[in-house]
Amino acid sequence: MTPHVPDSTPLEQDGPSGPGRRRVCRDAALIGLAAGALGLPAAGAAQAAPAASPSGGRPVRMPLDVRALSRQRYGSDAGWYAANIPFVDLPDRTILDTYYYRWEAFKKHLRSTADGMLITEFLPSVSWEGANSTISAAVGHHLHEARWLRDRTVVEDTLAWWLGGGGNLRQYTSWIGQAVWADYEVSGDGRVPLAHSAALEADLEAWESHYDADMGLYWIAPVNDATEFTTSGLDIGDGWAGEAFRPTLNSYLFAGHQAVGRIAALAGDTVKAAAHAERAERLRARVQEKLWSPEFRHFTDRFGPQYPDRHGAFVSGPELAGFVPWYFGLPDARYDGAWRRLTDPDVFAGRHGLRTVPPSSPYYMVQHRTPGASPGECEWNGPSWPFQTSQVLTAMARLLDERPQAPVGRDDYVGLLRQYAAQQRKDRRPYITENLDPDTGEWIADFPDRSEHYNHSTFADLVLTGLLGVRPSAGDTLRIRPLVPAGWDHFALQNVSYHGRELSVVYDRDGSHYRLGVRGLCVWVDGRLVASGRPLSGTTVDLRRAPVRRPQELANRAFNHKGEGFPQASASSSGEGTGPAAAVDGRVWFDRTPVNRWVSAPDGARTVEFTVTAAEAVTVDRARIHYYDEGPGSEVRVPVGQRLQYADGDRWREVRVRPGSDRSPAANTATELLFAPVTAQRFRLVMTTGRGCRVALSDLELLGPRGGRAS
Repeated sequence: MTPHVPDSTPLEQDGPSGPGRRRVCRDAALIGLAAGALGLPAAGAAQAAPAASPSGGRPVRMPLDVRALSRQRYGSDAGWYAANIPFVDLPDRTILDTYYYRWEAFKKHLRSTADGMLITEFLPSVSWEGANSTISAAVGHHLHEARWLRDRTVVEDTLAWWLGGGGNLRQYTSWIGQAVWADYEVSGDGRVPLAHSAALEADLEAWESHYDADMGLYWIAPVNDATEFTTSGLDIGDGWAGEAFRPTLNSYLFAGHQAVGRIAALAGDTVKAAAHAERAERLRARVQEKLWSPEFRHFTDRFGPQYPDRHGAFVSGPELAGFVPWYFGLPDARYDGAWRRLTDPDVFAGRHGLRTVPPSSPYYMVQHRTPGASPGECEWNGPSWPFQTSQVLTAMARLLDERPQAPVGRDDYVGLLRQYAAQQRKDRRPYITENLDPDTGEWIADFPDRSEHYNHSTFADLVLTGLLGVRPSAGDTLRIRPLVPAGWDHFALQNVSYHGRELSVVYDRDGSHYRLGVRGLCVWVDGRLVASGRPLSGTTVDLRRAPVRRPQELANRAFNHKGEGFPQASASSSGEGTGPAAAVDGRVWFDRTPVNRWVSAPDGARTVEFTVTAAEAVTVDRARIHYYDEGPGSEVRVPVGQRLQYADGDRWREVRVRPGSDRSPAANTATELLFAPVTAQRFRLVMTTGRGCRVALSDLELLGPRGGRAS
């Protein structure tokens, strides 16, 4: 089946907006801001930095101007993206626009905390989150995306948080062990997996309380597997319990043992490596023996020991989750026939997305279809979930890489990826929330101030590893195995950090599109052309790794994500509907909604103060100030001047800003100030407004070394 995808249409984008009266700021001319745009110029017209040819002859030019594309896609905040994300050029506008949107959504979920830069699932806080607004359910997805960021801070802080005991890692299942190894395959930095080996091993052992010796498998309540209203739960009636031996958890633990074994081998511990490899193989055998249903021809849940009359019995039908074992390379080729049902419109292939259960199930979309029933908020009995769609597409890409003769092919992958990309729209703009009706294409769980830009899945990783075929590995070779359609005549990938090297991949069928003087599939490493003229089917090149720069361990001493206790934020004035606490919650975005900012009052004041008081003296040596600016025609504008001060007894002293700091306040991006370490309990940002203007902060970060609290 070819998935239905609506015609590509130009995408609209919100202009700047926010609270306050709409009037022209008389000092607007002082701040020139370029509006972000979603359009992409012809790739061949881009100006790019030259790269040396392998023979030392005439330099070649890369096709993408990363800085220009960053400005066009991300406006004022372009610098962060140019420094961090891989840039791509594709003939498919739907996939391309979604790719860049998902990086923008991902950045919104980076939260600067006292424990480092962490990744959230929801933008606002929700009642079931853990400390620092973290939730473990999608941590595997988060790490698969974050591993492609050039700055390693996000990955390393996130791993230190979850594996250092900061968060409740087993609130939900996760595949964090595999994600640690997958990150190592991109970074090439063995220091990171080795540092977390003991914690990963402890996490595996903690699941032994869920082990059933008779089955040789692990059980879980579906709600703790980040799913609700699954078939097992509905089979017993309430949709919330339904403990079962699931293909998901057992695949996660299989991959976890594989990862810990590989890390042990990296450390030279052959005994431990062999022990975990053997445990992984036992789980592989049990999953294939016990969870494969001959009736459904699918990996399927079986009831757990909580139900003596059903213990070990298969649940009443298959689920999309049965494809998850392929994500980790668990099944043998004899089970690959299951993939035929993924593209069958009578089974999993909905018109607008992959269904979590087939329409033949008596539970299919029952809550969503029944008048007066639940709106389908957190239900996995039919709705299309990006969480599981991205799992299945990752699994499919791996299957096609390892066994190209599978019952599905690259056209199926591209069709489903494009359908998934097309899902991520609302009012013709890029958007993602919790789940979707696979038959109508309408979002189901889409709740204001909760679901916007929901970070519960991957997309960039699917484009990079699947579509464009960068297949990371722990070895000193790089494999490129694109899954792009045979009809494509070009694509480009730049700004990738891989094993400490700078990687670019370009395909130009006859050399006429990018006009680089090369044709076919070409690979550059550190600006040197190492492969050219290769077929679209792929290539392998030698690639020796280089040292990876270790990120600084910084703590945000202003962070208070719920506005309770310390640090306390106060301001000389606040506009209606906003308060200082919003500017110290560690969240940064510059959208109209959800609202995430403090705004000064419309009182005509030319000087506005914003103060942060810690519970005790803290040491900081830099600040990142995120000014929100509504743009020309509004009174909420970036200040025309700023001073950062600290309290020394009863006096306020200004920090001495070092070279390398931003010279003046910047709108809708980070303004960074560097200074010699200052130890104080109170800090104050003094802002000078333009005449007739107010100022707004999305967030203020006061950063110092982790553990750098003063005594």
